Amino acid sequence: TVDELITSVFGHYDRLWPRIEELITARAAEGRGSTGLVLEGSALWPVRVARLQVPHAAAVWLTTDDSLVRARVHAAGSYEAAADEERVLMDKFLARTERYQALMIEAIDRLGLARIDAGGGQSAEELADTVLAAVDAQTALGRSSTGR
Repeated sequence: TVDELITSVFGHYDRLWPRIEELITARAAEGRGSTGLVLEGSALWPVRVARLQVPHAAAVWLTTDDSLVRARVHAAGSYEAAADEERVLMDKFLARTERYQALMIEAIDRLGLARIDAGGGQSAEELADTVLAAVDAQTALGRSSTGR
């Protein structure tokens, strides 16, 4: 079920978090002169990231409409040409992905963290500029003076 898949993915991310936290903490300790570190991935759960006490760090979550994710998965998996068993797997993956994103968006918004819609048709350069502007506006990890 979707709930079982969500429980499984959260368990997986729970096991990954100590290493992720160690990586972030070590890089942040290197200071502003370091080469920096950009992490992406759904294992960067908002509540955990918001609790980090690291200097020289920022956080921005990129989300998009479920229909865009669905279209991309269908295109990448050749959904229309796929066998029934393959479609079932893609459908389960999408159901889990949609539920996970809904939970993540709720957590981000509840905590007042920075979130950008990455599905607005902007170019990669425009999206990068939007992310950097959100980073520049942060007064605390993931938070700007406007709360977004």
